[in-house]
Amino acid sequence: MGDKKVELWDSLPAAKYNASRYQLAERILKVLDNIYKDEIVKHFDKGWQFAKFNIVRTDKAHRQLNGSDCGIFVMNWLEDIECTSHGSNKFQHASERVRVALSLLKNPKNTRLKEVRESARRVVDEELDMLAQHGPSIPHHPIARKPMTRSQAK
Repeated sequence: MGDKKVELWDSLPAAKYNASRYQLAERILKVLDNIYKDEIVKHFDKGWQFAKFNIVRTDKAHRQLNGSDCGIFVMNWLEDIECTSHGSNKFQHASERVRVALSLLKNPKNTRLKEVRESARRVVDEELDMLAQHGPSIPHHPIARKPMTRSQAK
């Protein structure tokens, strides 16, 4: 804010999108001026605007390894804004997707948690019904393992 500068951090940069990204940043700054117009009048000098901020591209952002994990990559990075533990070489897309999904699912503000739990229970029930119909011979099925005997469990 003090420098009146906006930095564009891009985990998957491509020169062909630079112009559109700058235009989008300009539009967002104008929207911020509109949303916060009362606060701007109250707390800043006359004529102060987000739209007057300098927009610069930075190469500080870590690069993601593929074109499909942008959202998860950025959410992960935002949790650790210093970029110390989530560099692109440490980013594990499969486990990060699960971690982010579970954190969203368990969030106290998730109003659909009950619905998701009921849906998950239905899926498990269907799997158990299939197992009951076909027996434990379903190849490589996670719940198709033979039950342990008491002596094996000891």
